[in-house]
Parts: sequence; C-alpha cells; structure tokens
Amino acid sequence: MDNEGDWIPLFEDLLRGLVHAMNNRVTALSAFAELAAVDDGALEIDMLRHEIHRLHEVSALVSVLASRSDELESLELSAVLELALEIHSHHPRMRSVPCTLEKAGAILPVRVPRWAMLRLALLMIDAAKRAGIESHAAAVAVWLSGDEAAVRLHLVTSEAMGVDAAALATRCGGALSYANREAVLELPSLLEIRRREKPRT
Repeated sequence: MDNEGDWIPLFEDLLRGLVHAMNNRVTALSAFAELAAVDDGALEIDMLRHEIHRLHEVSALVSVLASRSDELESLELSAVLELALEIHSHHPRMRSVPCTLEKAGAILPVRVPRWAMLRLALLMIDAAKRAGIESHAAAVAVWLSGDEAAVRLHLVTSEAMGVDAAALATRCGGALSYANREAVLELPSLLEIRRREKPRT
C-alpha cells in the first residue's frame, strides 16, 4: 500500500468485506424464507434468530466504520483495538491472517475522538498484517503497554506508517515513531492530560 493517503484504500477494502458479509447474511435469511414457504414446519426459529443477530452485528460494524464525531471521549484503548480487530477480520485479502492483542503494564484510559482512534488502529493493524504476510508469519500481534503518563501501541511493520496515520495520531494528541521495524503510537493517558490541565498554584 502506498503510504501517501493510505486510509481511503483500506476503508474501501474493509467496506467491501463488510458488504460481502452482509450479503451472506441476507442470502441465508432469503433461504430461510424460501424454506418456510415450501414447508411450514421446516423453519428453525433459533437458526433464524442467529442469522438476524449476525446481520445486526455486521450492520453495526458498517455504522461505526462510517461514523465521525470530533467529540473527545474517555476510552479504553483495548476496547477500540478489539473493535478494530473485528472490523479488519472482514478484509477481503487478509481474513486468513490472525491478529491478537497482547497487553502489559498499567493501561489507563485515553481521551481521543473515537473515529480517529478507530481509523488509526485499523491502519496499524493493517500494517502489522501486511508485515506478517511478507515474512510468512502464521499469526501476528499488536501490543499495548502503559504507565501513569502514557499508553503505547507497538507493532512490527516493514515500513513507517503513512501520512494518514501520522495525521490521525496528531488528531488523537499522540505521536508515531518508527525504528528497527517497530512502529509505536504513544498517547498521553487521561491521568496525564488531567495533570497537564490542572491549574498551577
């Protein structure tokens, strides 16, 4: 992926994957409807409910991927990353690359625009998976670590993150660095932000 303007190509891939997943659910529901029309006793209510639930889940992922609000929110970064991992698992060409989240240390909440943090997490997960494919790794991981002052997201990647990722990091009040095939996002913790905002006497 070209590092210049890397969000739009990724967004299109993810949207394509999510639409495919929605179409699969619609196809399954259509099959249930046809079966019910042929045989009134053949419809399994539990299976129908399961497919409807899965359709709602995918629809919710599409909604959150497209949403945007500049409101700052206090968020658990691990929750945003888990959501990003779920969305990225629908990538048409990278579904088969497992990616896990590892955590260490005191990981405090951060204060960021949710949409920006989600997009940045997706770009970083995408970079980690691409590096895993290039190195023929069976699976990849991203790591969260932290202390009272900051929360850090680490990942192995074959190149520095692009301009979109850097801009999103700045939007979140953080910074991206790259050295020795490792990209690191550092964000001030909510505790650190409040310390900075506290009036000095």
